[in-house]
Amino acid sequence: MARIIIGEDNEANCELLKKILSRNGHRVFVAHNGRDVVEMAKRLQPQTEIILLDIMMPIMDGFQTIAELQRDWRTQSIPVIMITGSNDLKNVLRSKSAGVVGYVLKPFEPADLLERIDRALGKEIAPKDQPLVKIFSAGELSSKAALGTGDENQSE
Repeated sequence: MARIIIGEDNEANCELLKKILSRNGHRVFVAHNGRDVVEMAKRLQPQTEIILLDIMMPIMDGFQTIAELQRDWRTQSIPVIMITGSNDLKNVLRSKSAGVVGYVLKPFEPADLLERIDRALGKEIAPKDQPLVKIFSAGELSSKAALGTGDENQSE
């Protein structure tokens, strides 16, 4: 399966993600701030295949982390999925502009997160009903209506 870096400063969220991903055969590495995500992505061999990244982290936030990843030839092609509690339209659109391959809102269903990861890795996914959680790809985030929420100012 995939080598995945989790960029998340909340220990409980890290443990939950590690458990979900490890149970499904993924090799998981954890960084608690953006700077460590970047350094880990540069060092790991074989290369990381995907990064799950929170927006709000110490030292470097998720957007600063993406910018640093894109500056280095070793890390610029690693797909990033934002996994965050923020459904703020500005963050959604900023993520789209930054080139993230998915935007997953917390709380999430594990099966839906795993499906999003498989899609980002280019694996075939069997069609199924729409999930009950909000999981957006960057292409789906072109308008405020895409969020379908009444509170556009909720933050993490």
